[in-house]
Amino acid sequence: MTLYYSGGDEHREGVGFMLSDRVVATVAAFQPVSSRIAVISVCGTVTVHILCIYAPTEMSPDSVKDEFYGQLQRVVDAIPQSELVVIAGDFNAHVGADRQGWEGTLGRFGVGEVNDNGLRLLSFATTNKLVIGNSYFQHPRKHQMTWRNPMGHDSTVLDYVLISSRFMSSLKDVRAMRGLDCGSDHYLLKAVMQLRLKRTTSKSHPVPKLDWSSHMTPPSQQLFQIALSNRFAAPAMGTNADEEEKQMSDVVLECAKSLCPVIRRRTQPWITNECLQLVDERKQAKLVDFNRYRQLNQLRTPSTNENGEGGILEPSGRRT
Repeated sequence: MTLYYSGGDEHREGVGFMLSDRVVATVAAFQPVSSRIAVISVCGTVTVHILCIYAPTEMSPDSVKDEFYGQLQRVVDAIPQSELVVIAGDFNAHVGADRQGWEGTLGRFGVGEVNDNGLRLLSFATTNKLVIGNSYFQHPRKHQMTWRNPMGHDSTVLDYVLISSRFMSSLKDVRAMRGLDCGSDHYLLKAVMQLRLKRTTSKSHPVPKLDWSSHMTPPSQQLFQIALSNRFAAPAMGTNADEEEKQMSDVVLECAKSLCPVIRRRTQPWITNECLQLVDERKQAKLVDFNRYRQLNQLRTPSTNENGEGGILEPSGRRT
């Protein structure tokens, strides 16, 4: 298990994710926005952005509520509309059961009466085409309640799971899990989703293979040393050791490529190195000597594959 956390050291607020090793392998990005908002993105048939939030309480000043929802809106605005958004957490809100005006956002199984935080949540969800998942699944009242009063037996719903309306079919169930003791006055809220995730792959570019044999003479080595000295005379230092190491590697490779020919990759087993050299020579001749290019273009070069089978490489690339 891996913990992704966003928050301070004051033991107030704080949000995060606890992911299994299987899901960690699909994580594309983690963004700790504030002590109230964190975003994790995972790869699947569609990219899924999961926001964990902790909203201000109903008694908080309007300025604090406005700041929270403004920040949350900016995070959602940065996500492409074609991708899946899931927002889960303690909204400290009562959305009620009255669907009038909220038919596309609130399901048939809402609870209680709406309050100010609930109106803010409903408005935010409607603006961003999100649905309140809790309200779309029928459960006994005890499995709807997500918070209990530590001083009594009162309970209510404060925690919600929101999902993009166009992906609502992926959400299979939302309910409170009363049997788990989390040391909190909130019950664990469980959302069941059917998604296909896939591992993230790094987009690495292969390092070209250089012909170092042409660089073994003392004059060539001296040219290489001079090129390095010129590039490292006033290096642009990175902000950390990893960045500086990458810059140094790039400089060395760039200097080597300027002096050493790149070994061409043989995509066909019957193409010999002699053929590849001819192709390179012809390419250079086309830039500076067109007559020479025409001569090279008419050559028929012998070609032998690794099994010793002979052949002829024609200008069209066919072997005869």
